Amino acid sequence: MARFYVVRGRRALWNLFIMVLVVAALVYIFRVEGEPPQEEVTAEPIRGVEQMVVVEPVTVRTVPTKFAEYKLERERMRSRQIELLQNIAYDAHTEGERREEAQSQLQLLIDRITRETEIENLLKAKGYLDALVLLDPEAVTVVVPVILTREEAAGIGELVHRLTGVGFERITIVDETRSV
Repeated sequence: MARFYVVRGRRALWNLFIMVLVVAALVYIFRVEGEPPQEEVTAEPIRGVEQMVVVEPVTVRTVPTKFAEYKLERERMRSRQIELLQNIAYDAHTEGERREEAQSQLQLLIDRITRETEIENLLKAKGYLDALVLLDPEAVTVVVPVILTREEAAGIGELVHRLTGVGFERITIVDETRSV
């Protein structure tokens, strides 16, 4: 049998009211005391040095560019290709030879996507944030939105060659054109 406690009378309500006030006061005190004190920092000028301005940290967001838009469109197209190949490859009514061909094409497409993404991520790690890689069976094209020096282009070419095995003569690197 369960027991219930019933509180009756004004005295019980008064006690409840006091307990709520005490809890609210404790919460307020601990919240205010738990915050670190806000100190105002002032920099004293140093002789011979201009006064510095302290800048608050900023949040950096990627801005949609033509490269990002192209990547999104490429992803949409590839999703459609993958879906079509999967439908053919896993359909019970598809002939055996056609099914094997679809599975082979699907595997090649996934391998190509993986390599392109890997190269783009490595280029991003090297500072080329919007690099775009197009991997074909016969050639590789890399597009970067900056002006490259010969050494930088050679480094990108070496990276692509090492990861894909494609010969240097079949690697094209497109950089931003210089304004005259």
